[in-house]
Amino acid sequence: MAIGFPAYHDESVRFRDVPRAKLRRAAEDAIDDIAWTWRRDARWQIVASVPASMVGIFIMWGERLIVRVLEEELFVRSEGSFPLAWLDFGKHQTNVNLFLRRVKEFLDQ
Repeated sequence: MAIGFPAYHDESVRFRDVPRAKLRRAAEDAIDDIAWTWRRDARWQIVASVPASMVGIFIMWGERLIVRVLEEELFVRSEGSFPLAWLDFGKHQTNVNLFLRRVKEFLDQ
């Protein structure tokens, strides 16, 4: 469980022999498949909005998923969209894991 202002979780994952353009396409398809809204912040960076949700009795304000596409590598960061959200109950790690699992599925097709 991350704690901070805002709380976040990030990971870098290498995909050997996968071209940068194919990684970006798989990332976009994964976000579409999960049904998060997204935009290209730069040529090799995607920002997705994760909708608000409930964890037990707590309302999560929603998160921002930032994906940087590098050569044979993805850097993924999930952070709170509300700057004072200092506790995440594992939601950011769940977002990153879900996204990376979907990317791998699209690359395996």
